[in-house]
Amino acid sequence: MQENTLAELDDFVGAIDDARSLDQVRLVLQSRTRRFGFDNFAYWLLWPKEGRRIPLFVGSYPPEWVRHYIAQDFKSSDLIANHCATSLRPFLWGDLTNCYQFSDTQKLVFTDAREVGLKVGGSIPIHGPKEAVAAFSVSNDCPDGQFVKLFRAHRHELQLIATYAHERIMQLWLAAPAVPNARLTARELEVLTWTAKGKTRWEIGEILHISEETVKKHLLNASGRLQASNKTHAVALALLHGIILP
Repeated sequence: MQENTLAELDDFVGAIDDARSLDQVRLVLQSRTRRFGFDNFAYWLLWPKEGRRIPLFVGSYPPEWVRHYIAQDFKSSDLIANHCATSLRPFLWGDLTNCYQFSDTQKLVFTDAREVGLKVGGSIPIHGPKEAVAAFSVSNDCPDGQFVKLFRAHRHELQLIATYAHERIMQLWLAAPAVPNARLTARELEVLTWTAKGKTRWEIGEILHISEETVKKHLLNASGRLQASNKTHAVALALLHGIILP
């Protein structure tokens, strides 16, 4: 049994290493988590750890739920993400009721998730390199007790695959050879730093006494210099390479 488990892990690591896109990573993770008996999985790379989050998402959650989650701005008050930012151990979503006093919005996140089949779940916090924080979750539409047994039986394997997947996703998404040599202006660094702290373009404009359009221009310029696809990507690259501090 142990040899089979090690062989399966070797196969998974090989498949993850061979992935050349985030979609290929998603397919590998979906296959593996379903083999364990989980209906859905989700990986969130959280930037920043606190405040408004614009996470990178790779997963198999229902598309209508992902759109609803983003539209309602649940990402900034999601207890699962908040707990992952401060914890290192795998946990069941149900355990959070013993740790926190839920706000109305936080209750709504779980209520709406249950309506689309994400009734019970568990998560793996991932930390590093540097300030990177991610959450890897699995969920099912089944009785609580059944899921608890399933999650506890596979939580160590889930932690391993989450760690390998996180490393590969970081490699693919944050690959930018020229980043260490990128030279940003003082204003671009200021704008990126405040963006990393979760501030909106309007808020940054108020803080720096410049227009929202000027903030947008600095973000575009910084993204170009960092070879980033968007501002979230730019912030992640800048944090990872020590260009800005968290």
